[in-house]
Amino acid sequence: MNHHIIDASELRRLSGLQQAAAVKRWASNQGIPVSEGADGPWTTLEAINKALGVSSAANDHAYSPDIV
Repeated sequence: MNHHIIDASELRRLSGLQQAAAVKRWASNQGIPVSEGADGPWTTLEAINKALGVSSAANDHAYSPDIV
């Protein structure tokens, strides 16, 4: 299981909606890009974080030991 993939069932839980078209509209309104899969729309954790304005920890610059 890839923890970076948010599948259709998780998107339904997050949105509170059941129909794929409604979930896709909800995601679009939230600024979350989705792709269509066999079980319905899916996205990535990174896409959700970007829509929320949360940056990835991988983008953080390391602090120099000299600042301590």
